Amino acid sequence: MAVILESANGGITKTKLLTRANLTSGQLKQYLDILLTKKLVVQLADEQRRHLAYRTTEKGIRYLSIYFTLKSIAIFRQKEY
Repeated sequence: MAVILESANGGITKTKLLTRANLTSGQLKQYLDILLTKKLVVQLADEQRRHLAYRTTEKGIRYLSIYFTLKSIAIFRQKEY
């Protein structure tokens, strides 16, 4: 989900998102449903709803910030002997 949020920061089409996140369309749909429900991303559409795009919300950016902070704390480096 972090890859999707990072990629959608500033806006991205569904096709480009599929490529960047390296997901199938079914997997991406499941993740986007969750992210949309939690209001971490918003869906953008043209007037005819023919072209859809997604953008990370402010809440999504806060989520990413916390995620990367926790990830950096949890990294354990192996000691070199």
